[in-house]
Amino acid sequence: MITEVKDRKLTNRRDLNFEYDGKWVIFESEPSSTSGSTGWVVYYGDGTEEDWDALHQIIVNRYKGQALLTFAYAPKEDVVYGMYDIGVAARV
Repeated sequence: MITEVKDRKLTNRRDLNFEYDGKWVIFESEPSSTSGSTGWVVYYGDGTEEDWDALHQIIVNRYKGQALLTFAYAPKEDVVYGMYDIGVAARV
């Protein structure tokens, strides 16, 4: 299900990962942000392929491809310093 964000608040891409964890997000960059990391979430959907398809169509039709479609992901406890904890090989 796709949801349009009516009350858009300025955020950065790192914070949107925590707020929209597990969802597809259309992120529109603020024009003055040279890095593209500050802007607004304009639409979001569940983490399904159907929602990705629908959001992609919104980007093509409404934003002429000028918005970012990303999957929001907040690091979980099994991630340390941006790397997955894959365990330690046992000695034999």
